[in-house]
Amino acid sequence: MNQALLILLLGIFYACGNVNSQDSSSDSGKQIYKTYCVACHGANGKLKLNEASDLTLSEMTLQERIKNITEGGSMMPAFGEVISKEQIAAVAVYLDELKESN
Repeated sequence: MNQALLILLLGIFYACGNVNSQDSSSDSGKQIYKTYCVACHGANGKLKLNEASDLTLSEMTLQERIKNITEGGSMMPAFGEVISKEQIAAVAVYLDELKESN
């Protein structure tokens, strides 16, 4: 059931998501996060829906985050074919802001 809900939500977000790559990296990362990530991780990174990690506690390096977003892991879907490499990098950088704000 959780997987079906996750797939449905991702489909909705994919259909609605249109992020302008001309935004600054931080703003772009935040907008992409809101479009694709907030459903499971929450606005503050702590929601943990569908076994999502608390992003404010992550100790992943930037490269590890980029790989995880690109390839997915555990219950998290891969976004490598959904959003561009630049957008993935912007989200990975934005995750540091979530850690700093909490």
